Amino acid sequence: MKRSVWMAASAAVALSVVPVGAAAADSGPADPAPAAQDAQQVNSPANPGPEAPAPAVPDPGSDKTNPAPAPTGDGDKAAPQASGANNAAAQQNKPATPAEQPQVGSQGSQGNQGNQGAAEQPQENQGGAPAAPEAAPGKLPGRAALEQRLKSQDVAALTKGVQEGSSLSLAYQVLDIETGDVLAASNADQLLVPASNTKLLTVTALLSVFDGTETFDTTVVSPAPGQLVLVGGGDPLLASAASGGHPKRASLEELAAKTAEKLKSQGLSKVTLGYDASLFQESWATTWLSGYRDQVTPISALWADEGRDAKQVRSTDPAGDAARIFATQLAAQGITVEGSPATAKGSGEEIAKVSSPGVHAIAAAALETSNNSYTEVLGMQLARKLGQPTTFAGTAAAVQQELTRLGLWHEGAVLYDGSGLTRENHVTASMLAGVVRYVMITPRASVVQEGFPVAGVSGSLTNRFDDEISTAGRGIVRAKTGTLSLVSTLAGTTVTADGREVAFAFMTNGSTDGWAAQVWSDRGAALITGCGC
Repeated sequence: MKRSVWMAASAAVALSVVPVGAAAADSGPADPAPAAQDAQQVNSPANPGPEAPAPAVPDPGSDKTNPAPAPTGDGDKAAPQASGANNAAAQQNKPATPAEQPQVGSQGSQGNQGNQGAAEQPQENQGGAPAAPEAAPGKLPGRAALEQRLKSQDVAALTKGVQEGSSLSLAYQVLDIETGDVLAASNADQLLVPASNTKLLTVTALLSVFDGTETFDTTVVSPAPGQLVLVGGGDPLLASAASGGHPKRASLEELAAKTAEKLKSQGLSKVTLGYDASLFQESWATTWLSGYRDQVTPISALWADEGRDAKQVRSTDPAGDAARIFATQLAAQGITVEGSPATAKGSGEEIAKVSSPGVHAIAAAALETSNNSYTEVLGMQLARKLGQPTTFAGTAAAVQQELTRLGLWHEGAVLYDGSGLTRENHVTASMLAGVVRYVMITPRASVVQEGFPVAGVSGSLTNRFDDEISTAGRGIVRAKTGTLSLVSTLAGTTVTADGREVAFAFMTNGSTDGWAAQVWSDRGAALITGCGC
């Protein structure tokens, strides 16, 4: 039977708490080493551990935290290893976590988006009898009652975490998915730092431009007999070794086997090897701190295993490392590579190629793990598709261009990257909620909604929604998280007690108590879920 038509209520509420000392930017001052995005978590337990005064950070590729303040990627990991609990900046003040509640499955959150609010027509089942019609949408929450619930939250812990000379900004919006009506709002148009919810914008724009089946090729070409050039096509999932799993990734091992077979058919057993990663024009955003190098690989059109080694350490030369891996694999196939691989221009006859999974599959992988590196590569591909430079500014321009065309971009919003590591990115709660509603009613964007973690069940929400108030959202709320030091965001969907599906976005900027910031947004989403009002 078809799932219910997506309906939702959208309320944007943003509270501006009285500044502590002199007023400062809503996003709060950048600390010496601000934490980067929420650490990636795929059904792995959080490990808050003993908390130090400074934000803790997750080890790359693990769920463990270190006490030193440093960037923490929003779930960035190299498959198949999970990389960490939700941003340690949010964990530093976390109280002892009560025993986990029994986990429940996701509640019908992937509806038929093509029929926005209209009752679906019965369809014949295999026995010829008409299928039962879908249930009618639930009752809309009353705006006054819902706003009162949301404004009733205690923000004392958040206020206590505001540094001298800084201020606290809170914002949220809740939208009815079926009608787009605003159900609650306060400061919903205040520009705030979105952190990793920037990925929501990037991938939504991407899936509006690509049809989802496109692939990116990694090729070997021969400018002259005995000369090979490995050419990167911007496949973020390219692996060094062939393996199973879904989606099936292209690998350098497979490419080496194909290349050796072709060379041997030509009577060649010795070659030189160059590599070409010139498809992308930039590798590191000027707005990123050097400390983010454990959260994102320098962006390249050519890498293997996301530029990580066996210990998950990120390469500073991912294209060169990929070429060296490829040379070793050619040798294993009986082809001698003379000299060391060097940069070269990719031209000439195509010798062999391997293709990435489709864009839909790559986008799903990026969202599932909130992977900074994958998302930035996809941003470069979006920029290239729309005729923008393959730079971080080009990515930002492409996202703005497409979201403007869709009517989702808000005046004053600004982006400097595609993943959300940049603290100078600013968007509004109403913009995030609007994008969530769009992906819920647009079949083309189904990958985005399907990639939302489920509260208390999966992804970066596995170990959240566990206090007495927020547990009402477990198994029902589905949302994308975002965290930097002084920043916490949550944007997604839920179903009210009356069965109405709504989109929401919560944003906090300015509190050093990252755990309190997460609890505030979790409780807000749960209060919407429990609203029979």
